[in-house]
Amino acid sequence: MIWPVERIEAEMRRLHVLRYLAAAGGYEASASVLRLHCARIGLPTTGDQLVADLSWLEQAQLTTLRSYGTDTIARLTSAGRDVSEGTQYYPGVMRPDP
Repeated sequence: MIWPVERIEAEMRRLHVLRYLAAAGGYEASASVLRLHCARIGLPTTGDQLVADLSWLEQAQLTTLRSYGTDTIARLTSAGRDVSEGTQYYPGVMRPDP
């Protein structure tokens, strides 16, 4: 069972991952960098939580994933950029503030 606060945290984490990727050079970043970003914005994230969210975002076609050594690299798709900017809504990703 997922508690409401866990669902909200997951939706917020997914939005912040998309926003980070939208601002990153090449629209991509490693999972380890994304995890540090989440911690720095006050959203402590375990490695398992981030991997689950990255997989979820890939299944939703908002990102693509590839391996690089022992790390995972996430790359933003055009649909993911639209969601990060708030021009499109995708259930499971928090909408950005206006």
